[in-house]
Amino acid sequence: MMNIHWRLAELWLLQQSRKLTEQETSELDVCLKLNAKYAQRLADQYNFGLMASMTNDWNWLHEISAEIDKLERMYESGRPSFFEQ
Repeated sequence: MMNIHWRLAELWLLQQSRKLTEQETSELDVCLKLNAKYAQRLADQYNFGLMASMTNDWNWLHEISAEIDKLERMYESGRPSFFEQ
């Protein structure tokens, strides 16, 4: 999970028990924006991958697969540090 997702979850949980401060609300907005941009980039690559496979453009599909792998590794890299030994 990326760090923004950890913080997004934390802010959502706080919001369930109390009103967020102005700074927390701003931070929530930033996290939502970053999450949306990440999701859009990943969705674009999946759509490009579909187009590449439909047109039998295997070189393009290989490039797209590499970009998807890179984006998905970003998502996996945010593991809390106490797991890293």
